[in-house]
Amino acid sequence: MSEQNDQIKPLTLADVSVRIFMRCLFNNDTTGVPNWDEIYTSYIDVSGLSQEGHLGVLVGIHNTECRLQFITSWLETQYKIFNLTGQIYTPALDDIKPYGHRITADPQTFISQLQKIEAKEKKHISQLRRLQKELSALENIKQHNTVDARNSFVIMLSVLRKSYGPIDRDTTNMEDLAIMIKEHNREVQAQQNQPGA
Repeated sequence: MSEQNDQIKPLTLADVSVRIFMRCLFNNDTTGVPNWDEIYTSYIDVSGLSQEGHLGVLVGIHNTECRLQFITSWLETQYKIFNLTGQIYTPALDDIKPYGHRITADPQTFISQLQKIEAKEKKHISQLRRLQKELSALENIKQHNTVDARNSFVIMLSVLRKSYGPIDRDTTNMEDLAIMIKEHNREVQAQQNQPGA
């Protein structure tokens, strides 16, 4: 009876070697891994890859669209109130601060301040277009069982070897690999954020 329970026991990332993970991912052979979807989701979460690729692009699009919708609506409201009444609706001035814009209640410069906000937000319009193109490209790529995805995974292993030493596909478990990926991506991001990078 206990043997049957052991056979259907859900696995964790630590139970799955790199080789088994690759077999499941690229050959669609989930033999011995009854909870493959959970394993894959856990790998994406632990590695931080959910912030990259398809999901990361979707999150970026959503956040940028929300920002642009709010700021466009806020600007339209401010323009209308000022043009109709000659007054600045000061209670709403603080609403724009979380987006990095500071505005003063000076009627002489109010319209030019609004125009500066519009001009600064154009970079977010460009960012939204770039993200939408990226999403379109990602959706045109075949599912993760393609040759390109396999090659990308193998290249990633090679890159990680340079930082962490040999990665044996039979003895390295996916929890350890996911942590390596997350740390490596953090290091790369930190280097990119350094002045002059």
